[in-house]
Amino acid sequence: MVGMAALSPVRLAVRTLGCKVNQVESDALVGLLRALQPQVVRLEDGADLVVINTCAVTTTAEADARKEVRRARRANPQAFIVVTGCYAELAPDQLAELGADAVVPNARKAELPRVILEHFGLPADPLTTPPNEFWGAGERGLLNNWVRSFVKVQDGCNAGCAYCIIPRLRGRERHRASGDALAEARGLLEAGVQEIVLTGVRLGSYRGHPQGIAGLVEELALMGAKVRLSSIEPEDTGRELLEVIARHAPRVRPHLHLSLQTGSDRLLKLMGRRYDTTYYRELVQMAYALIPGFALTTDVIAGLPTETEAEHQETLALLRELRPSRVHAFTYTPRPKTRAASLPQVPIEERKRRTKEIIALAQELAAERITPKLGSRVEVLLESRREGQWVGHTPDYYEVLADGAGRQGQTVWVKVREIRGYTLLGAVEAVKEEPARMLLPMA
Repeated sequence: MVGMAALSPVRLAVRTLGCKVNQVESDALVGLLRALQPQVVRLEDGADLVVINTCAVTTTAEADARKEVRRARRANPQAFIVVTGCYAELAPDQLAELGADAVVPNARKAELPRVILEHFGLPADPLTTPPNEFWGAGERGLLNNWVRSFVKVQDGCNAGCAYCIIPRLRGRERHRASGDALAEARGLLEAGVQEIVLTGVRLGSYRGHPQGIAGLVEELALMGAKVRLSSIEPEDTGRELLEVIARHAPRVRPHLHLSLQTGSDRLLKLMGRRYDTTYYRELVQMAYALIPGFALTTDVIAGLPTETEAEHQETLALLRELRPSRVHAFTYTPRPKTRAASLPQVPIEERKRRTKEIIALAQELAAERITPKLGSRVEVLLESRREGQWVGHTPDYYEVLADGAGRQGQTVWVKVREIRGYTLLGAVEAVKEEPARMLLPMA
């Protein structure tokens, strides 16, 4: 333990793996460590304290977590290394063997500030040790760039899909009161943040507002925020939410990430998904019809247990029909203690072949969606600078690299001159005229 009298600013490296919820929670932790006067550094630049917030959604994510711990210990032999997150819930002993000094699982995340502060000889008081009922909501540490900020409104999952371990690692669903979430968003807007990204493990199930997630989005839009939704489940998305997005687009971003997983109704039912392909198809078609400039992104798992070649072809056919702008394809890997792990498995080489076919189709569909943007004028929120160019995103969530004048946080028009993969390249032509943001009084 470092003595209090000798305490100087602590060099802190934070590594966040996995979902946006983890990012929110990492930011919250930094906000609760202000007593350390943290100086944030890269892992390779020498740290006194390393915090690794892990993921366990796939076996690849687990391997990444182990690799980060080994890397942190090699780069910082004397540092105090703290590991938290979903993999810390799943395999705490293994993480300790790899070099972690403290392993704090999700169920005990409220203890993180105390564990860290006490190591450096500082007391933890109630202000730095919030209740664990809804960790990562309201505490504010490092904003990514003072342009976009994540606001966590939901945690946990009750769905119990056959292939997924997340409900075991994140617990039952909890929902943040809308007044609390709106108060945080208001503070962020007053600080100059331009875009609020709502996050949750199962965001669409949010019940902290009388009208659910649609009601919360509507209130944020009326407050003057640009609003983006992180991944949302299809069965939790309906006409009411789509109409809110349509009413306020592009301020409410016309993009949804709706996880499909498979185009086979039999497999959707077997895996415990709560929708079928007819519902998913009609939902996406409704979004295209209602929302100007709507963009769909999705997840697909190749080689789910018992999947036949015909069912794999059904997935490809549905993707062709619905034209997502981006598809995240995963090769199924059995997860211990999930129902799917006990089912007959597709041979691994066949799973990999199907993944490659999905990726090839995804690239084809992405090209079809992005090519018409060449030569067009797109709206872009300027977020940061990279090697002399502005970096930002369009409302429909394409990354943009742009030359020209501007300032961080401005919304501008960019003329697209080149397309590189999923990225648009161009030049700033003009600042977009927008109404002054009026912050409404809180109810």
